Amino acid sequence: MIPDFIIKMYQDAYDTYPSITQTSNVIFSGVEQLTKKNKIIWFYNLCNKNQEFIKDALIEYNTTHKIMVYVSAIDVERVYKLYILSTTESKNNVDILLNGLNKFYTIDF
Repeated sequence: MIPDFIIKMYQDAYDTYPSITQTSNVIFSGVEQLTKKNKIIWFYNLCNKNQEFIKDALIEYNTTHKIMVYVSAIDVERVYKLYILSTTESKNNVDILLNGLNKFYTIDF
């Protein structure tokens, strides 16, 4: 699940406890799409020789609507679980984000 310090980072940024939406498994391309267009505010990477592998990250997705995305690798094949942290008022924006991720979903095991 989501580490306590990630929840605390959200609370510190937006002065509220987040609502949480958990996605189906997402391939790396979906994570890559999120990181290209948004700011990573915390990460934990694994490095092996010349390869870097995102293990966990917190992405600031939309400050206006108070949305952050916690990304957590579930295996070394670059499959991730996403946790969308938001307020109840930003539910429509979360739905838009989820719709945009549709092509990146894979089978949950």
